[in-house]
Amino acid sequence: MTKISKALKLRALIEYFDGRGSLKTIANKYQISLNLFKMLVAAYRTHGVKVLFEPPQVTPQFRVQVASWAISHHASYSQVAAKFGYVGSLQIYQWKEIYRNQGPNGLLFISKGRKPKMTHNQKKPAKKPSKAKKLTPEQNRLKQLEAENLELRIKNEALKLLASMKQPTKKSPK
Repeated sequence: MTKISKALKLRALIEYFDGRGSLKTIANKYQISLNLFKMLVAAYRTHGVKVLFEPPQVTPQFRVQVASWAISHHASYSQVAAKFGYVGSLQIYQWKEIYRNQGPNGLLFISKGRKPKMTHNQKKPAKKPSKAKKLTPEQNRLKQLEAENLELRIKNEALKLLASMKQPTKKSPK
């Protein structure tokens, strides 16, 4: 898979918004995957050129925010891209899985890159420990339960609203 330049993506977006082709034809023309192009279009609509040249800073808090919002809203990757301006579908998928399995604390300590293949004996001297505060298993479980509780409360309110919309109203004859 080749990396597509920002300029090429911008040309494809401009061509699409000028109405010179459909999503599929323009994605094929510029050799951009259709799913990525859909995400780019959604993000470009709400965030403009900033999506390509000033993408959001990926912090642990950003990961938690994206994953929790995507899970609670059952959002597609295009909806996430439109809301946050982030188009990394693989990362979003991984963040959602980590959030579901480990809770928000799991997303706070993700290290970049692959795991090292060197054994402990071959490693260089250890770096200084990070200043990030690690939570105990009890605190992690509490955070996870709080997030689950919030998600259930939101679903409960949505169901109540849906039920109230389905009930017929009684109009008194005058």
